[in-house]
Parts: sequence; structure tokens; C-alpha cells
Amino acid sequence: MSFYRYLSTVVKTTNTNIQTSVPSGIVKQLSKFSSHKELIEYSQRPIQYCYPNRMIEACSQHHSEPIDLIKTASDFHDQLLVRLAHCLNSFQSIPFLPGVNPTLLSLHERYLKSFENLIQFPKIKTMKDEEKFFQLINKFVIQNNDVIGLLSTGCNEAQKHFKSYKILKDFLDNVLHIRLAMRLLAEHYLELHKQQQQNNPNKSDWYGAISMKFLPVKTVQQCIDDVSSICFETYTVVPHVQIENNIHEPIPFFPSIVEYILRELLKNSMRAIVEYNKTSLGNIQNVKKYFEDNRDQPLCKVVISSDPIDEVFTIA
Repeated sequence: MSFYRYLSTVVKTTNTNIQTSVPSGIVKQLSKFSSHKELIEYSQRPIQYCYPNRMIEACSQHHSEPIDLIKTASDFHDQLLVRLAHCLNSFQSIPFLPGVNPTLLSLHERYLKSFENLIQFPKIKTMKDEEKFFQLINKFVIQNNDVIGLLSTGCNEAQKHFKSYKILKDFLDNVLHIRLAMRLLAEHYLELHKQQQQNNPNKSDWYGAISMKFLPVKTVQQCIDDVSSICFETYTVVPHVQIENNIHEPIPFFPSIVEYILRELLKNSMRAIVEYNKTSLGNIQNVKKYFEDNRDQPLCKVVISSDPIDEVFTIA
């Protein structure tokens, strides 16, 4: 039985004065999750998966024009509500026992509170309204800096109660995907606000969180250098990483999202390469010699492609 279906049953039996064995504190915590009409409404709206792409296209053509912060804030307000509702729907769809895990439940409640704060926020009509909205979003970003760690802890604690790996994987994929998109859009809006308030003289180079002159190869090399340092500190060896660059002109894009994803991919790749060869070759000295002898045939490669067919991730 899913978390949401169980909750609905508890609410019905409570309303008919039937005694339940579920602690009243848990029922009180969970009952508010199923009676939120606006949450149901927004969870049924589709996510506009092209929304970040539209931001890039808009700034590529019109980034020299003044920013309409009121319209930008209003659009983002609506998009964030949709994404929060979909995120909450993922929490409500998991089985009951993982759903009442204290760590996962705290995240569930936190996102619900964020949704309620946003749904109760009045329509943004003036710059004063927009300033209040800016403060709300800034607080939202700061409060959710620890989500990844809490999500990892909660899923580890409740892993055996998920019944199948697929249920756990789908839950994590959905929540992490939406969380990443919400943070990207929030940071973009916050930066737009700051640039407008400060009359940023470098706005030709930056439009919100979008770098108008983003060179992927520079970011890739920086990520490789950073992760290589971590790998060396951990194993005293570093596999050579080759860059195949097919984009030589600057493009408008989000550097932060590339850095975040690429660092995680490189960490996993380097760790797997070192661990595998350590097992195969017997010790770390043999691994080091093997890496040095095969620098012309790198075991890890980062390809920067200009072909849309090679796109491997989409920001929702």
C-alpha cells in the first residue's frame, strides 16, 4: 500500500470514529498531505520541460533589454509550484514504511511547507511584491542545501522497506531530477534579481545564472583538475582523462549545472577505474605503472559534442 493510499484510509476511518492502531501523532502529521486541493491540482499539471531552454533562447536574443522582474517572478512562482507538487507526489507514492521514516518524512514536510508558503503568496503585481518573493526564494534555496544528504540518509535507513530496487530508484530519480531543476531555476531568478538591482556592468557576460560566453572545455578541465586532486588524496594515483572538444565558440548555458553533474560523473568514473584495476593488478603501485604506460589510451574520456543527438541529460 502506498503512503498516500494508507493515509486516505486512515483519514476515512478516523472520520467514522473507528479506532486505529496508528499513533495519533503520525496521523496528524500525514493527514495534511492528502487534503490539499491545490497540491492535487498542481501535481496534475505537466512540467514544462523546455522552460530552461526558453530562458536561454530568450536571453540569447534579448539579453541587452531590461529584465521584467515582475513577469519573471510570476512565471517562476507558477513553475516552482508545479515542480514542488510533482516532488510531493513522488513522496506520497512510495510505500508506507519508507514514507514514515523520520528523515524522509522531515523532507516531505519541508517540501509541503514550501508549497504552502508559495500557494499562499499573493499575486506579484509590484516591485515591492517581487522583493518579498525574492526573500522567500532566497530562504527556500538556503533551507534546502542539505536535501541530498538527508535523502541519502533516509533512503539508506528505509532501503529494506522499499520492496524493490526499482521503486527506490524511481523515487530517487524523480526527486533528484526535480530538485536539481528547482534549484537551477531558483538560482537563475535570484541572480536576475541581483543583477537588476545592482545594474551589473557585466550583464553582457551573464544573464541570471546563464553565462553568455560559456566555454564547456574550460569547465570540463576545471572539473577534471578538482576531481583528480580528490582521487590522488584518496588513492595516490589518478587515471588520465581525455577531453574531446567539438565546441570551440562560446555558447549561452548554465555553468553550475554542468559542474555539478560532471563532477559526480568523474568521481564515480575515477573511483571505479582505480578500484577495478587495483583488484585486477594486485596493488596500487601496479595500477600507477599501468596508468603511466597507457596515457595514450585513456580509460576515461569526456566528449563535448555539438550534435543535439548526443545530448545525454535534460533539465526539467
